[in-house]
Amino acid sequence: MANQQPPSVSRKKTIWTDPKGWFHRIFVSEAILASLVVLCFIGVAYTNFASQASYTYWLWMIPVFAIAAIISEWSRYKRHEIGGYQFIRQQVLHWGSVFIAIKTVFLLNQVGRLDNDATALALMTVLSLSVFLAGVYIGWRFIVLGIFISLATLIVAYLEAYIWVLIPTAIGIVVLGIVVAFWEFRKLTR
Repeated sequence: MANQQPPSVSRKKTIWTDPKGWFHRIFVSEAILASLVVLCFIGVAYTNFASQASYTYWLWMIPVFAIAAIISEWSRYKRHEIGGYQFIRQQVLHWGSVFIAIKTVFLLNQVGRLDNDATALALMTVLSLSVFLAGVYIGWRFIVLGIFISLATLIVAYLEAYIWVLIPTAIGIVVLGIVVAFWEFRKLTR
């Protein structure tokens, strides 16, 4: 009897680690969204200043986005909403095809069919579509992020002072995520 922990202590431990719990479903999702928005913002700025070198940055973003998607989907897998084989197949096919598409765009650049600026914009377009489509089965946060990358691509293509448009947009996405997370948290704890 003396070795047993009070229920509140054991409950606190599971809240932080349980993929079925509110912490994983809300906080981790919001942290992923905010991190990916920041990484996209850095990528957009980098693309504008060094379009040729940005290829490497966006190529490295594929595994980052894939890991973020896997972390987001992991809770669905742990809740038995998606099977293990389906989970692995879905992620490998999705992000593997994105990698092939980005390599294809870069090869078009190497053979002279696309200039550096067009290549950077095409890479951002491929990534925006892939993130948006990942959001179809992962959730609204990836859909919003895909739209953000797409809008950033258009803004970079048309505006010189793009940063003043993207900063409020990025902040708005993060604030929207926090508001929705708070609403989801209140709904889960009732």
